[in-house]
Amino acid sequence: MVFWGTPEGLLKAADAKTGKVVWEFQTGSGIVAPPITWKEGGEQYISVVSGWGGAVPLWGGEVAKRVNYLEQGGSVWTFKLMK
Repeated sequence: MVFWGTPEGLLKAADAKTGKVVWEFQTGSGIVAPPITWKEGGEQYISVVSGWGGAVPLWGGEVAKRVNYLEQGGSVWTFKLMK
């Protein structure tokens, strides 16, 4: 599996061999940091931070225009992966 986030707030997962997207979840705000994964107690988890933060609209330019309509957010999402 390969995981990544989009500026529109989608956390996506794809089959690493085929590239086919097999799962996605809307976090409610842009994802600009990479997801992380770890194991605990024999279970694997993935987490991602969602949120543009308050400074992006102040940058100006094209990025600010594109994210202005999105929630600025500020959340950490964690999912347990199925075996």
